[in-house]
Amino acid sequence: MSPRYDRIAMTLHWVIAALVLVQFITGWSWGMFERGSDGRFYLFRTHLVSGWAVLILAIARLAYRLSVPQPPLPAGMSRLQRSAAHASHGLLYLAILVQPLLGIVTVSAFGKTLGGWPGAVHVALAWSIAPIVLVHVLAAFWHQFGRRDRLLERMLPARLPSG
Repeated sequence: MSPRYDRIAMTLHWVIAALVLVQFITGWSWGMFERGSDGRFYLFRTHLVSGWAVLILAIARLAYRLSVPQPPLPAGMSRLQRSAAHASHGLLYLAILVQPLLGIVTVSAFGKTLGGWPGAVHVALAWSIAPIVLVHVLAAFWHQFGRRDRLLERMLPARLPSG
């Protein structure tokens, strides 16, 4: 088995990562625009469309991950580190599936009948996802540049220079 993810897994990972970044930027910035303004409408629509894209791609990514073996984690990782890696990936998958669904419920007629809680949970979950993503990124950098076990390269389209 290759120590690297294949092109499909890499593409899904990086496209979803970019869309999640779009989600954070649009979701946290449309409040800076006046209600009814073109800027706010544009950011909201961008958030909505990219949220649907995250959901569709997340389903595809999860299906692909369950059907194609992953590359092994680097040798020398402790049981705790392996458990943390699996837990953080599980939380990220859960987040990229649940968060768009909550957003859809929030803006739907059904969501309006539920009151404000779907939207409140959607916002709270966004604030919970951000640190999980940050830990994911920092862990990848720590493995690559601290431990030097080349873990980050498993998900990069090209290898980094040895150093």
